[in-house]
Amino acid sequence: NIDSLFFVLSADTPLNQIQSLEIGIWQQSQKAQAEYQAADFAQQQASMLMQLYRKSGVWRVSNVAQGFNGGLAAIVQHFGGDVEEESSTAAAVTATATPVQAKASLEKVMLDKAPKLVNLAKKATISLEKRQLQQLTAKVALVLDASGSMNRQYKKGRVQEVVNRILPLAVSFDDDQALDCWAFARDPQYLGEIGLSNYDGFINNAHGGWRKWALGPRINNEAEVMKAVTEFYQKDGLDVPIYVLFISDGGVNDNRGITRVMTDAAKLPIFWQFVGLGGRGYGILKKLDDMAGRMIDNCDFFE
Repeated sequence: NIDSLFFVLSADTPLNQIQSLEIGIWQQSQKAQAEYQAADFAQQQASMLMQLYRKSGVWRVSNVAQGFNGGLAAIVQHFGGDVEEESSTAAAVTATATPVQAKASLEKVMLDKAPKLVNLAKKATISLEKRQLQQLTAKVALVLDASGSMNRQYKKGRVQEVVNRILPLAVSFDDDQALDCWAFARDPQYLGEIGLSNYDGFINNAHGGWRKWALGPRINNEAEVMKAVTEFYQKDGLDVPIYVLFISDGGVNDNRGITRVMTDAAKLPIFWQFVGLGGRGYGILKKLDDMAGRMIDNCDFFE
């Protein structure tokens, strides 16, 4: 699950007291090397030297060489961590660190406004920290398959569970602390925003409840709702990235239509995460990583 490793150096004294520093990366034979001199560090007490990261399945190396006057505490804060102030020295370190505009704690927001979701918020926080996404600003959309084969998932409350699980992500990413929601069968329907004030029971209450949604015959038509979501955000201005969580239990049949929409949408800052929920027959959704003709890889799928 790890796709990024940062190698950092910190000391109690300024790093310019180091005469020289050499870093080598080896895989059977030496692959990369970086050398630093005392003058490279000035009065800094910590430096983020090198990053190993995975891109398109290939591990790469980057010589970051970014210094921090605040020592190790400043690096911790750079990645969104908290540093306990145990002494005046710690307070001084915090004062010299590069300020990071931090968002309100996700757990605190949930505790104040949606205490039922606090445990889910804790899990979301851990995932966001691992991926360094705590400060990300984005809009979040949820697309729900409401074809006939999904009835069991709705009746058992599993679709409402999905709403509960995705909302903390939207609260963290979106300044409005809400997500946009669509449902689809043959026809798509925009169900409005889901926020901290209306998430509880949303599936059974919105627009008269899931049984009454105006979706036409309860058959699959993924391409049409994908087109509707894309057009919605194009009209909205696409001023921030969009993260779309697309729930389906399969029965996908319009592979050509889905491919066309995904190819066109690859030019836009929209990422589609398709999730197979207890079904089969996912068609083109299982082959998204191999879909040709797109400017960027803008979608993913897992069951």
